[in-house]
Amino acid sequence: MPGLAASTVVTTACAAATTAAFTGGVHLWSAPASVSTTVETDPLRIDAERNLVQLIPADRFDRTRPDKGCAGFWDWARKRGAVDDGSTMLQLTVTNSGSNAALITGMRAEVLSRSPVSHMVEATCPTQGEAQVYAVDLNLDEPQPVGVYQKKGKHHPLDFTVAAGELETFLVTADITHGASRWKLAVDVVEDGHKRTLVVDNDGKPFATAARPKGIESWTLDPHANGDWHAAGHVEGASGRPQGRTS
Repeated sequence: MPGLAASTVVTTACAAATTAAFTGGVHLWSAPASVSTTVETDPLRIDAERNLVQLIPADRFDRTRPDKGCAGFWDWARKRGAVDDGSTMLQLTVTNSGSNAALITGMRAEVLSRSPVSHMVEATCPTQGEAQVYAVDLNLDEPQPVGVYQKKGKHHPLDFTVAAGELETFLVTADITHGASRWKLAVDVVEDGHKRTLVVDNDGKPFATAARPKGIESWTLDPHANGDWHAAGHVEGASGRPQGRTS
């Protein structure tokens, strides 16, 4: 499974006569659109509390130290074909530059492929931050994953209004417990009475999420200067999940 680049991606629907193809449907509109999305996938740039954990193909885990320690861990892991360990987290910002309010009516994952997990090594670099965004969950085990919003301990369908000239930020977390999945995020919006779908990916590539195999070999990077990799034996279970704003 190909690795993912750590970068910020901007998707916008500003050109006239833009065509967006998704889940077999084609959406056409002739008027310029004002809603755009920005997505960030590097955990160190996201307001969320979590350790950096990646699954790396065992034959590509060379135990070299990433440049800048944990600050360089993301790029180092992705260059070695790493995928997200049980959960993919991305920070999505929806901006409305128009003169009228726009509605966000849903989010969903378009699963492009499913496959077994190959022989992997778990690599961890401890770090932490603070979550300050809305939390949206996706279950990649479902045939058609649909995003739900956490509010007061319960899950609700998405129903957000982005006022004219304003933006809203979402911490989207996609979990998987079986196999591996490659997917893109679709954001449904209503702008000036027209329904549109914005498709978000990772710099032109799908997101990639894999369930942690049982008994996987685990290594942890010492985050301090000149730190080394330390074997943590064999581990099982899911990774800790970040928490976004729930109300």
